[in-house]
Amino acid sequence: MGKCETVSAYIGMKILLSDLILQINENNFIMIKELLHNGFIEDKNGYFNEVYEEILYENKLPENVLEFKEHLTHEFTVNGSYHKSKDGVVIPTTDHGCLFDKYLLIPVKQLLETERWGYDRYGTNGTSTPIDFDLFINMEKYKEIEKKEIVFILKQSSG
Repeated sequence: MGKCETVSAYIGMKILLSDLILQINENNFIMIKELLHNGFIEDKNGYFNEVYEEILYENKLPENVLEFKEHLTHEFTVNGSYHKSKDGVVIPTTDHGCLFDKYLLIPVKQLLETERWGYDRYGTNGTSTPIDFDLFINMEKYKEIEKKEIVFILKQSSG
């Protein structure tokens, strides 16, 4: 069966995962949960996103704000990345740091996207937009989130 590889360009937010988790309170709990689910780890193929997604989606997360914060603090502190040995064995590691010290990228406004369908395809494909596209994003919704940075995000996914 074939797969799809997608590359998307966004304007969004960048924040240390630790800074976001430590800000969780009763007032912003739902919004931060949404940010965690919409975001992904800034990672140049170190398998941090696979571990991040496993923590968020493999087990039922606590619904209580304090328990949720404590659970994620623990999980993101003791988990990092993994690497595969030559025989395909997955080996957990924190050699390159834990998730708590990684940046979370949160797409806010999509600028471009291109997809590539097929099996193991080689070659080039792309897309474009006029150079005068609107770079404005409304950040009012996220005004209470501290220590965030507005960034250009390039997201590549395969599945």
